[in-house]
Amino acid sequence: MTDAQKELDEIRKGIDAVDNGIVQLLAQRRELALRLAKVKKALEVPIYDRVREQALVDRVKRWGGEHKLNEEFVEVVFRLIVMNSKEIQYHESA
Repeated sequence: MTDAQKELDEIRKGIDAVDNGIVQLLAQRRELALRLAKVKKALEVPIYDRVREQALVDRVKRWGGEHKLNEEFVEVVFRLIVMNSKEIQYHESA
């Protein structure tokens, strides 16, 4: 095996580890969304909070830009995550 092939394998293992971490964090976020739905239901507050959602998107876009990520990419990813979170909360509160 060449040095380049070894490096390729190491990089791929690193990417796999990061991907596993992303999935783990998404699962943690799901659990928090479920807890959030219960609290919102108890407080009788709506699931959707436009102001909070926009503040989140603005914050992660800015943070992503600071880490040399494309801000539009970060926005799309987080809008999908938030959309899923709202869906989880709506199903939990039904």
